[in-house]
Amino acid sequence: MKTRALLIFVVLLVAFAAYYVFFLDNPRISVKEEVVIVPRGVSVWSLADSMDAHHLVRSRLAFQVAARMLGSAKKLHAGLYRIAPGLSNYEILRRLTGSEYALVLQATFPEGITMYRVASIARDKLGLDSGIFMRFATDSTFLHSLGADEEARTAEGYLFPDTYEFLLSADPKGLITRMVKRWKKIVADSLYAQSDEENLSMSEVMTLASIVEAEARRPEERDTIAGVYLNRLRIGMKLDADPSVQYGLRLTRPITHDDLVKPNAYNTYMNKGLPPGPICSPGAASVRAVLHPARHPYLYFVARRDGSGGHYFSRTLAEQDRKINLARANASSEP
Repeated sequence: MKTRALLIFVVLLVAFAAYYVFFLDNPRISVKEEVVIVPRGVSVWSLADSMDAHHLVRSRLAFQVAARMLGSAKKLHAGLYRIAPGLSNYEILRRLTGSEYALVLQATFPEGITMYRVASIARDKLGLDSGIFMRFATDSTFLHSLGADEEARTAEGYLFPDTYEFLLSADPKGLITRMVKRWKKIVADSLYAQSDEENLSMSEVMTLASIVEAEARRPEERDTIAGVYLNRLRIGMKLDADPSVQYGLRLTRPITHDDLVKPNAYNTYMNKGLPPGPICSPGAASVRAVLHPARHPYLYFVARRDGSGGHYFSRTLAEQDRKINLARANASSEP
């Protein structure tokens, strides 16, 4: 009888321990869900500390035992998760190893963005290390393996601007992979195949499209601006593109006359032809404008400065000078 009673006691003790470790609800400190961060490669020990810090478990040891016995360490995905207070260890671990309660991470990268700004947004919105991002963004071998143009030396121009969502975690390499592959699908595999400009290489298309993206403020002018630059390239005329000078000098302000005489590879006032590579990531519309430019005799353009965001276009330098004076008059008449 004693042996039987002892056996029953042991069974009950094991059952209670299992219930305590796995299924007993933890104390409900509040009614508000906690957002828990699960870092990449987190240990069960650290995860238990995090649960305790959020007041979600009564015992770190019990939580660790539950996680180890359920094999949760191998099922965890880095990310952000919504965990309600008062759940059992089993239910907490079920939420942490699935996607139902994972928060969607989202970041928008606008058209005309530079890879440096992409790194900054990725840091602020996705919690990524911008230094690691730039390391991969300047690894040409890695970029070529993703389908970036063979002439690409960096990711500049090939990080397709769009809104990207991540159900669980993002990482610098993965973000670049998604952005470059989206560029390849939309631009390289689709738009470039239907080009009217057969003499332009992919690298030249992306470089010129990036300048058009930086110059155009009104969508209907993109193909006209592209036509101006292509006309200049055909006759060996310098592009005189302000945005390329800004990029070469890493300027965020408007350029001055002094900036125009500072030698650098992106100074299209001093160097003929296209700069060494893109100066930003153009959207599909700017790429399409370069591939299907407007046919016209214009060689010059200047911002109207009347608040419209538009430009005046000219065929000759004399006509351009008149348009510049008109733009200055527009600016002086603004309230």
